[in-house]
This record gives sequence, C-alpha cells and structure tokens, in this order.
Amino acid sequence: MQAITENTSKYFKAPREKVIFYRCAVVYIFALYIMPQYFGIPNPIFDLTAVRIMIIVLLGLIVCDYGRFRSFNSLFLKEKAAIALLPYLFVLAYTMFFRADINAFLNPFIEILEMFLMVYVIKDSLGTDKVIKMVTAFIYALVILGIIEFFIKVSPFSFMVNLEGVYTGVFIRGGHYRVMSNCVHSLGYGLLLTTAMPFSGYDVKNGEYNILRRPLLLIGIIVNIFMTGSRSTLGIMFLELFLMFVISEKKYLKNNTLILTACVVSFALFTFLAQKTSIGNYILLQLTSVIDSIFDTKLAENFGSSSISMSSSTAYRHYLYNIFSVSWLNPIVGIGRKRSFHAMVNGVLIRSVDNFYIAEYIRYAYPGMIAYIFFLLFMLGSMLRDIFITKSSLIKALFVGAFCYVMHLTVVDSLQTLKYLYVLFAIYICCDKEKKLPEVEEISLYRGKRKSKYARK
Repeated sequence: MQAITENTSKYFKAPREKVIFYRCAVVYIFALYIMPQYFGIPNPIFDLTAVRIMIIVLLGLIVCDYGRFRSFNSLFLKEKAAIALLPYLFVLAYTMFFRADINAFLNPFIEILEMFLMVYVIKDSLGTDKVIKMVTAFIYALVILGIIEFFIKVSPFSFMVNLEGVYTGVFIRGGHYRVMSNCVHSLGYGLLLTTAMPFSGYDVKNGEYNILRRPLLLIGIIVNIFMTGSRSTLGIMFLELFLMFVISEKKYLKNNTLILTACVVSFALFTFLAQKTSIGNYILLQLTSVIDSIFDTKLAENFGSSSISMSSSTAYRHYLYNIFSVSWLNPIVGIGRKRSFHAMVNGVLIRSVDNFYIAEYIRYAYPGMIAYIFFLLFMLGSMLRDIFITKSSLIKALFVGAFCYVMHLTVVDSLQTLKYLYVLFAIYICCDKEKKLPEVEEISLYRGKRKSKYARK
C-alpha cells in the first residue's frame, strides 16, 4: 500500500506538518531497527531509549492533530490484529494488578505499540515499498558492521552504552568470538537475522521473489549467522533458505538450482580443504554442532566441542518442559516481570529459560502463553490465507521470516527482538492484498477458421 496523499487522505495536512511527520517517521524506523536498547537517556523511573523517545515524539504529533488522532485510534478499533491481541492485553492488565508490577503490562504493550505506530507511519507517510527499501538498507549496514565486529572482537554499538544493566558484554564460545551487533546477546542477533533474511530476495520494483536477487546481502547474512555461534539460528537458517528457494518465481528455478548447487559444492570443497585451518575448523564445528543437536551424535567433538557441554545444553532444553509441572507456579496468574525465574525444578537449578513460550508461561501463566500463541497463529494463518488468495511474493517473504522467527522462539527467549517480528507484521498489514485474477488467454479473431476446400486430403 502506498503512502496516503493529500488527494486521498480524509484529513488535509499542511505541507510543513507532513514533512515534519515524514522525517520523524524515518528516524523512528531507524531507531527501531538500528539503535541498541542500551542507548538513550537514563531515568530512575523509566529509561528513555532511542526508540521510546521517537515513540513519544510521534505520539505527540498524533495527539496534537485531531485527524491523525482519530485515524490512529481507528487502527485499534478496526484492525483484526488488534482484536486478536485483546485476550493477551487483558492478561497483561490483570497480571500487572495482582503482582503490582507495572512492567508486566508496560514492556509488552510498548512493543505492541511499536507495531501499530509502524502500521500508521507506513499508511500515512511512507508506504510499504519505501519501508522495505529502508529496512533492506539497514540490514546491509548491520551485516557490514557484523563483519567488522568479528575482527575487532567487540560490537561497534558497545561504544554507545549509556544505560546501565542492559549491555551484556562480550560472548566467547570455544575460543571463538560471537557477534552480537546491536542486540543484547548473540542469540538476539540471530533472531534479528532470521527476520532479515527474506528481504534479500524480494524485488520491490517488479513485485517478484528470487532467493538470489541480492546475492551479496544473502551471503553477508549467512556469514553473520555463522559468526553468532548460535546452533539454533544456524539450523533455522537452513530451513529458511529452503523456504526462500521454494517461494522463488518458477522462471528462476533452473538458474537458481544450478547456481545453488555450484555454491554448495564449492563451499563443501573449501571447507574440506580448509579443515585444518581456524576458519575451516570453525565452520565444521558449527555445522556438526547442528547435526549433533538434531540427531544426538557427537561429531562436533572432532572439532573441539565439549561433549559434556553439548549434552548438558540439549538436556537442559528438554528439561525446561518440567517447569509446567512446578507446583508453586500459579497456572492462572504468572509471576510478571519484576521477579526473574531462578529456582530448583525437580532437583535441577534453572537460571534462565531459553524458550520464549515457556518463559511466557512463567511470566503470564497459561492464559498469557495461550493468548499470545493465539495471536501468532492468527497472524501466520492470515498470511497463509492471503498467500493463496493474492499469490503475493511479498506476503510469501514476510511469512517465511515470521514463521522461522516463531519456530526459533522454541529454543530461545525473545531477547528484546519481538520488534523485528512486528516489523514483518506491520508491512503485511499495510501491503496490497488485491486478489490476483487468473490470466485470461486472448482469443484470436482468426481462431477456428473453416478448413479450406483446397487443403490436401
């Protein structure tokens, strides 16, 4: 959907006001996608991150304009995604009340507000095409900075830390530095890249999808995923690449198959020849770790991985499901966000919960977990329905990114990255969903002529 113009808008805006709002919208998306959570203005009550500052600015511009205010309110009253979120918001509200924990409501509500602000600025000012181009440019920047980070062994964004208690420091695994970019953890950066990968194949101009549309960006994302040192992200990456190949236009099938086959063979040959080097060993360590996690093998031991740490990590993720049977957790009212979960579960000490859905159960009990899963299924189901109706390549790409992100949350917490999923949802809500009509073959005026009497018998 393109940006609303003066001719189509219900409320006429002065040119100066429109320019100001447009520029603020651009800065908002930049802050949403690029700026780290640990950069902002410290406040003893509520830290003002760069994103929160821009939320306040945009809300101020909206509230001060009657037309904008009515238009923004209508999003919550008419948009089906908002209706699907009502059960979850209700759970957030009563958890805040019973646990005397304002952050139990405020933190997820701000993330939801970010999504609807994104929807509004797309519809009012920017349009989906321009936002997709902006997000793609931001992904290029993050990929380049990720490669730089790998060599300097510290995130370039770490020099922007001015909010205490958010930045988590450097992560090392097996002697290898793990890239984290603008996120608070390497796993968080992996989640970001999961949502970013489908953008590498979408052609805004022609409305087509081709996995090899931007090969350099795709390679850069894959390299960054390897550098995060995240086994789960690497496994999801292979699923995502397969889905991106499937949704590519049929006319590119032969060419893509040949090129990707050549790339896989070249990559395998390079890895084999470089297996004695540090880079070859690192690649093999990551790949075999994924295989070990899926098939319960011990191949990664040949490349320096500790079998004890691998087995304990796998056992830990399976053990997390025992949290559902913990008697002192209230199944109706969660513990909120004021208290962190740190307890003995069936004789095993659990310090962190690397599963978003189980973490939601702890924070908001069964009602909150079920309500949020319902919202995710509603959005993914709506995307699937519109894929069959519209045949839209853009919706296919957004679905792949959202689906893989949601799958990834089964082995990691969201780590303040839900906003990147909400970017996908916002673009989907605003994009063109016009039903694609089947092509009608033009009937020639000369078709079906009578056979000439002079034709050879």
